[in-house]
Amino acid sequence: MNNRLPLLLGLAVALQGCSIEPFVLAPDPELPSSYRKASPDEPNNVDVRWWRVYRDPVLDYLVEGVLERNPYTQFGELHVAEGQAGVLSTRADLFPNLNFGASRDESHTSTNTPLGELLQQGTIAGQSNRITTNTAWQIDLWGRIAQSVELAKAKLGVAEATRRSVALVLAREVAVAYWQFRAAEADYALLEQIRAERAEAVRLIGMRLDTGLNTEQDLLEAKVGLARVEAEMHEAVVKRDMNEQELAILMVVDVKDFRVPSPPEYALPEIPTVAPGLPATILSRRPDLMDSSERLRALIAQERIAETAFYPSISLTSRYGFASQDLSDLTKHASREFSFVPISLNLPIFDAGRNRANLEAARLRYQQHVNVHKVNILIALRQVDDGLTQVQAARERLSILDEALEASQRRADVAAARYAVGQSNYLEVTRAQDNSLSLQRRQVRSRIDGLMASTMLMEALGGGWNESLEGGQTVAGAE
Repeated sequence: MNNRLPLLLGLAVALQGCSIEPFVLAPDPELPSSYRKASPDEPNNVDVRWWRVYRDPVLDYLVEGVLERNPYTQFGELHVAEGQAGVLSTRADLFPNLNFGASRDESHTSTNTPLGELLQQGTIAGQSNRITTNTAWQIDLWGRIAQSVELAKAKLGVAEATRRSVALVLAREVAVAYWQFRAAEADYALLEQIRAERAEAVRLIGMRLDTGLNTEQDLLEAKVGLARVEAEMHEAVVKRDMNEQELAILMVVDVKDFRVPSPPEYALPEIPTVAPGLPATILSRRPDLMDSSERLRALIAQERIAETAFYPSISLTSRYGFASQDLSDLTKHASREFSFVPISLNLPIFDAGRNRANLEAARLRYQQHVNVHKVNILIALRQVDDGLTQVQAARERLSILDEALEASQRRADVAAARYAVGQSNYLEVTRAQDNSLSLQRRQVRSRIDGLMASTMLMEALGGGWNESLEGGQTVAGAE
């Protein structure tokens, strides 16, 4: 009979294995060879510290300060540490467990039991001392524990993706608030000049009204224009202060004590040239796609764990120790007690379809997430293309405004020259300068639009992360 046990075990396993349909991994999604607005020949030039591409020391100080101080940074790091502990805890199941126990007890049997009657209303009383070591080891013959470790590693990958996502979002939030702060600051400086020009125009029109060269309607229109500028100046101050306060919160400092450094010589940086590289690079760079990929990896592990439920579990257990009524005799040879179970086998025979239903549910969850992952990739590719389009449009718009501003400044110079020789009045000069300053405002807004678009493009590309997590980054996952 003992010789037939391995044969029967093998036959049972083979029958269970034949009853399970093979699990087919989904193919990797097809990716385009290049983006619509970028050449595939230019490699990705986005660094991990992508904000330094703007060569703005104040922005560098703010982003790096936030990444160091903000509590969300520590949250991401703690999340990764938790995942690492989970991997170590699960991996420990691959090895035998050894436990030690010690006990002392006193016992007294009842006289009102069959045993008591057998002892003629006597009792058994005494004490016992015991020390024991227990060993247990579940043999991972079918890979259940190994797949549990794989599942823990996938959860660690999700935690790492979360950490990167937190860092990327924080850096983007700082950059966006900073550009909006600089936009409001530059807008306010230009509005101050426009206000001065329009105040001068109001004064001149008032003087010309007294001589009959202008009408009261002209004066009222000039005053309305001046009031509009003053209202816009107020809005610019509010926008500047609100974005400065947002930066203070991100830096985790007291709002009333925080000021963004604004040196007099500060100028907005140029819109950077961003080369996205091949579309396939975002699979390992974007935290959201890394998260999605690691979740697929976890679902594959869960499916394989569900498969192992059809096979027998095998474990080895043993116990060795000493027991004695007298403590002084506890370690004597005669006090030994032990048991050894060479093999413990548990084979599922009937479960009313529970294991098969669990396996089917695991496979369906995987198929669902495959479709979600494909959609996530399509959204990511579109965000990169959108960012490239917006950056290009901002550059083109800025080029047109540069030409318009050059012509406007030339017109203001001509008006000033005509006024100097008495061929026109100063009102023509103020209007020409007002128009030039308005074009400068549009130029600043277009540059800010380009800087904001490039920031969003950096985020769409994953912020320059290029390390691959352990395991697959594809739909199929790790074999």
